[in-house]
Amino acid sequence: MYDLRIHLHKNGSGMAAKTACGRNILRTQLATEWSQFRDLPDDQQCLKCAASKQAVFNHKRDSK
Repeated sequence: MYDLRIHLHKNGSGMAAKTACGRNILRTQLATEWSQFRDLPDDQQCLKCAASKQAVFNHKRDSK
């Protein structure tokens, strides 16, 4: 069975788009921007994306 956790969209668009855990956006089942990713329950977030530098940066930016 596939793990259908949602990934954090990091940067780029089209063929160059990546997630925060380094996966190609075209090869992921689900990916979303930070505003929706932070509101997800922990059990629905990709563990690597949630622990990534991009997620830490976005969290710090939100707390200011």
